[in-house]
Amino acid sequence: MKAVILAAGKGERFFPFSYYRPKPLFPVCNKPIIQHQLERLVELGVKDIIVVIGHRGDRIKNYLGSGEKFNCNIKYVYQKNLLGTADAIIKASNYIDDDFILLYGDVIFAKGVLKQLIEEWNKIRNADALIVLKEVEEPWKHVTVHVEDSKVKKFYWKARIGHYPSNMAYMGIGVFKSKVIRYFERASGIIQCVENGVIPPEEYDIIDSLNLLIKEGGDVRGFKTDDWIVDIDYPWQVFDANKFMFNEMNKELDKSFIHPTAKIAERVYIKGKVYIDAYCEIEEGVHIKGPAWIGRGTRILSGTYIYGPTIIGENCIIGPYAEVSGCIANEVRIGHCAEVSGVVLEYTWIVHYCHICGIIGERVDIGAGTIVGTLRFDDESAKVIVRGIPKDTKWKGNCAFIGDYARTGVGAMIMPGRIVGPGSMVGPGVIVMKNIPPFKLVLRKEEYEIRDWNPKIYDK
Repeated sequence: MKAVILAAGKGERFFPFSYYRPKPLFPVCNKPIIQHQLERLVELGVKDIIVVIGHRGDRIKNYLGSGEKFNCNIKYVYQKNLLGTADAIIKASNYIDDDFILLYGDVIFAKGVLKQLIEEWNKIRNADALIVLKEVEEPWKHVTVHVEDSKVKKFYWKARIGHYPSNMAYMGIGVFKSKVIRYFERASGIIQCVENGVIPPEEYDIIDSLNLLIKEGGDVRGFKTDDWIVDIDYPWQVFDANKFMFNEMNKELDKSFIHPTAKIAERVYIKGKVYIDAYCEIEEGVHIKGPAWIGRGTRILSGTYIYGPTIIGENCIIGPYAEVSGCIANEVRIGHCAEVSGVVLEYTWIVHYCHICGIIGERVDIGAGTIVGTLRFDDESAKVIVRGIPKDTKWKGNCAFIGDYARTGVGAMIMPGRIVGPGSMVGPGVIVMKNIPPFKLVLRKEEYEIRDWNPKIYDK
């Protein structure tokens, strides 16, 4: 059996982190989503994988290569015009000659999900397709299904509140017979399964094709999984994915491991399980509360606190007297007395006296004293404007989203839920109250009043 991963889309709702990279390349616990998918497939014994690429697709090729380093064989197919998921599978159809697993490239899931999928598929070999269903809290935000006795009767595209057929959502994971591809070729170009008065998305989508297959007597099955699945549509959903992945990693970390080449000072305080890789250096007065994973060659300088669950990549320098939690990628520098929580991508610098919470992109330069507001006056979660529409993160921590290659000046302040576009510059002392588009320089404009001031002022 082969697998097809759809990784061509622009991921516009994932802005600002989809500008320079395809969303499947965004890291969860310091490893790209698509790499997690490959590893799940290889564990299952599926090693022939077709990846459909489009937006920034060469970055995926650059990272994954032939698949040899992941113990699999990868074929790449370009979807030059991003017309939809059905069209993407048609582009890959020359490599499909039998049953195949289909994965949307922005879905991350527990280890057991694919195993369950194949076990169920082997029980119902006469079906045309089998999809994974997940019970969701907000069905109106998903593709939901009307299902009876495991048979899918119809797919519904984001049915309105109170109108959805069930709270079972299609999660972009399934297995299909190759003959179903002819139905993908008949996709209508709009998603027809919308409600009255709802404007249909104009794309060639597989749910339009699967509804046609069902209408003409095809057998599409669904099974519910209780394992975790995160469909990463918006940036803040990465926090949920990290949480689930940390839980898996923690279970696999039976006990602490410290590599023989690591240098650990006498007065280092470790509580809980840790994994400290080769050539790490942990200085005096460092406190680590596990679970924590510290990558090869990283230095944790004196007086720094690491609060788990935290993963820190290779060749980072953290501290002195910093506080860090979350996912810190390779080659990151966090300066003295900085407080950082969330996700920080590769090669980013966060210098002294910063308070940063959120997702910080690749090769960002955060100036001294930059502050991210983490508490709204009304104690509500952050509202993020995405493509002109306010979205509630429902994440009480609140945070900011700073795109790749951005910079901040000394004393910049970023309000909760604000987005700084890739390549943009926030000048010294600027308070960011609304989203900043890509490639903009924002400077603070001030007026001064100058008065006389001399020793006579004190002569009373």
